[in-house]
Amino acid sequence: MRRAIVLTSYGIDKFCRVAAVGFLSLMLLLVLFQVLARYIFQAVPVWTEEAARYCMIWGGLFGATVAFRADRDPRLIQPPQTGSKLWIISATWLRSAAAVLFLGPILYHSDRFLARGLHRLSDGLEVPLAWITAAVPISVVIILIHLMARLIGPDTDQPEQKG
Repeated sequence: MRRAIVLTSYGIDKFCRVAAVGFLSLMLLLVLFQVLARYIFQAVPVWTEEAARYCMIWGGLFGATVAFRADRDPRLIQPPQTGSKLWIISATWLRSAAAVLFLGPILYHSDRFLARGLHRLSDGLEVPLAWITAAVPISVVIILIHLMARLIGPDTDQPEQKG
């Protein structure tokens, strides 16, 4: 079971890296298209601004999961790397509890959050907003999987990814 969780975390991380780069690249192309359309053709399609914004949301949230797994997420203080084993373990569990306390309510209320967006359409793309806001609970679940993998420890057979 331990190996399955670690491998799942590793596989999801590989997917999230590619997805984050893909969404942010698509956002860049859409913004470039907007600039060219505005200054060359004097007409910008309405959907491009929305699509770029939604690519930023999905790319940013997938990037947040990658940062969390790589332990490069923003923090106020650096967790202890040296000292007594009890101090390091306590700090790890405290950080984990803080992540669960922050992400738990978000995941708990996600069903209502998505239900509200299911019947609302975006103005330019005319797709249900639930498709866009689904990035939030998906990224929360991914971060919680990475947290479980971090807590059970790295698998000795699985090579760890470099930053």
